[in-house]
Amino acid sequence: MGIDTHGVRLLPLYLRELDEGRSNARPNMETVRQFNGTALIHADSAPGVVAGAHAARLASDLALEYGVSVVTVGHSNHFGAASVYGERIASQGLIGIVTTSAAARMAPFNAKRAMFGTNPICFAAPARGTDMYLFDMATSQISYSQVKHFRRNGLELMPGWALDRDGHPVSDPALVESLATLGGYKGQGLAMMVQILSCLLTSMPFDHQLSHLDAEPYSHGRQIGHCLIAMDPARFGSLDDFRAGVSELMQTIRATPATEGAHVQIAGDSQKASIARRTQEGIPLNDDELRGLSQEAQRLGLAHIFSRDEAHKEFA
Repeated sequence: MGIDTHGVRLLPLYLRELDEGRSNARPNMETVRQFNGTALIHADSAPGVVAGAHAARLASDLALEYGVSVVTVGHSNHFGAASVYGERIASQGLIGIVTTSAAARMAPFNAKRAMFGTNPICFAAPARGTDMYLFDMATSQISYSQVKHFRRNGLELMPGWALDRDGHPVSDPALVESLATLGGYKGQGLAMMVQILSCLLTSMPFDHQLSHLDAEPYSHGRQIGHCLIAMDPARFGSLDDFRAGVSELMQTIRATPATEGAHVQIAGDSQKASIARRTQEGIPLNDDELRGLSQEAQRLGLAHIFSRDEAHKEFA
């Protein structure tokens, strides 16, 4: 999908989580509380992608039965891009809203200390056929993995993306102490909303109490909380009409007159284009990503697959 901050770049970290015990490869995920369309899942330190996929299925099933569902997940780990689970819900003809807690990287507006994670919010709605509106945003201006990428490659940050130790905007990634909120106090408000949904409904720690994805210890789960909400538009009218309306709205916005040299896109357009392009051309890797995968391959005795000639023989 082109969301490189949450893609193959994180695979070595996910493997380390499994190797050292942070993620449970055989979790006993349990629905510990359920009433009609609401459910609380204990993920048993499952990999976040496993817990998130399980919760998306349950949220969809409950929404189709009750019209609306709220499924929360506790004792989970980093689950990647929230849009993955919003897409799964919308593919069932449902509206999906997905949030997750995250370790603190972002400072409150006018503050000097990180207290919030990037705290994403995803909203997904089905359109005609298999199309959908898929919106996924962080409540910070940039992800911290992007800061690390800029730092390693000697690149400067855009103004307003990050803050130094005194809470002042900084462009040198080596001086970054925290991320800036999206839209000032508005980003802070959304980040707090995400914590209320993802932490308090799951009885999990707040963002500032969590360990970071790329930091010790790797021996036990990070107690991440997720919240997934699903709604059945068919309970309010014709599902076909709803899908057609979403498609019409998307196309109307795309057709809005654009400024010179630009064109109007909506959420999800760049991801769709990336999927089409990378399905044909493959997923590009920068030097850091290739190095990380090579190291994992060597550790597992698979280093030969990074040789083009050997890879051709292997998969021919």
